[in-house]
Amino acid sequence: MLSILFATLISGCSGSAISTISLENSNHHVVIGNTVLANKLQFSHSKTERRDGYLHASVEVMNKTDATISLNYHFYWYDVNGLEVNHSPSISRALILNHNQVLLLQALAPSTMATQYRIVVRDTYN
Repeated sequence: MLSILFATLISGCSGSAISTISLENSNHHVVIGNTVLANKLQFSHSKTERRDGYLHASVEVMNKTDATISLNYHFYWYDVNGLEVNHSPSISRALILNHNQVLLLQALAPSTMATQYRIVVRDTYN
């Protein structure tokens, strides 16, 4: 239910279709701002671990195209009940992926209450 609400919220802001990609664990999602961008990327190796009580999340992203892709991504954190942790806005991070390049997206939760995460990925030019 939270995923549907989140996808609806994002699609309302972006004005384009949302493609949600489930990774190895259903609690971890990458939300991509449009289907064209989703077809250009491959996500894998989703991992989480606790570091001094804080959730550390990481996922690999690969550019499947012959062109350079410029992205913005943002981690959102949720507690065991699916409620967002730390509502204060954090900065989206910029990323440039060259042809077939693989990079690791990673972040540390802002609170020890976080048990789940979502990553929202958008094309820099949208």
